[in-house]
Amino acid sequence: DILRAAELVSSFWSEVVTLMHSAQEDWATSLIVFPEYDNEFESFVDVCDAIVEPTVVATQARNVIGRAWFHPKYDADAVGHSEVIAGHAVPHKMVEGFMKSLHLSGGGNDRGLLEYDEMVEANNRVRRTPHATINILRRSQLSAAGEYERGLGEKQPKANSIYVQNAVR
Repeated sequence: DILRAAELVSSFWSEVVTLMHSAQEDWATSLIVFPEYDNEFESFVDVCDAIVEPTVVATQARNVIGRAWFHPKYDADAVGHSEVIAGHAVPHKMVEGFMKSLHLSGGGNDRGLLEYDEMVEANNRVRRTPHATINILRRSQLSAAGEYERGLGEKQPKANSIYVQNAVR
């Protein structure tokens, strides 16, 4: 397990260095796939949360990169978070609030909303991939996307609507 964790962390930082040495126009995001963690969600999340994320914070790399963890068995309940934390899906209760808010602001009522267990499954599916994967994104690209959305004026999507749409698909 030590060797496997070291290989994951090494691969992560090697890819960050490659991304940072590449022109933004040529390289915007990286996916690093770790099939050796496909059947071990908790181990994968432990390495990402206990080793990768603290090193991102310690090196101030969060100002330069965004990151997201994906896994074939992604389970936000196993993560046990109630607030947004780096790398993870939005907590179920927050998604439930987004869904209700968007549905009601569109003139709907509580009918037509997903049942809670369906919403939980949908929210977990947003972070499921065929293999354990880390997505590294340039912070500048994330900021540019936000600026673009703000520039859409009235055509701008409602807050969290894209996340909700992805979850229920």
